[in-house]
Amino acid sequence: MAHVEPALPFDHFSGKLSRKERIVMRTRNGRTHAYAIQNPYTGPLAESRKRAISTFSEAVRLCKAEMSDSDRLAYWQDRYIQYCKAANKHVGRANSKFLGTTSDKLYSTLRGFIIAFLSALLRANIQE
Repeated sequence: MAHVEPALPFDHFSGKLSRKERIVMRTRNGRTHAYAIQNPYTGPLAESRKRAISTFSEAVRLCKAEMSDSDRLAYWQDRYIQYCKAANKHVGRANSKFLGTTSDKLYSTLRGFIIAFLSALLRANIQE
C-alpha cells in the first residue's frame, strides 16, 4: 500500500503576505520557517553597508555563473567535500584554510560555501 502525503497550497510558502507584514516565511534545506521582523531600520544606508551589499550581490552573481559551468561545479564540489571533512574536525581551522576567514560558521550547503569564498576574495581585492 502506498503512503500518500497530500500537498497543501501553502506547503512551500515564502515571503510576506503584504508589504507591511512583519512575519516572513522562508524554506531552508526543505523546511519552512517563520520569523518576525522586529525593529527594522528605516534610515539611510551607511557607505560600509552599501559596500557589503554590493560585494554580496556580486558574489551571488559569480556563484551562479560558477555553478552553471559543469567543470567549475565539479571543482567546487571536490573542494566542498574537502572542506566538510576538515570542518568535521574543527570548523574554525577549515574556514581559515579554505576561506581565509576566522569565523566559526559551518557552511552547510555548496552554494553558501562558494558565496563565502567569493565574498572573502572580493573583500580582499577591495582592501588592496
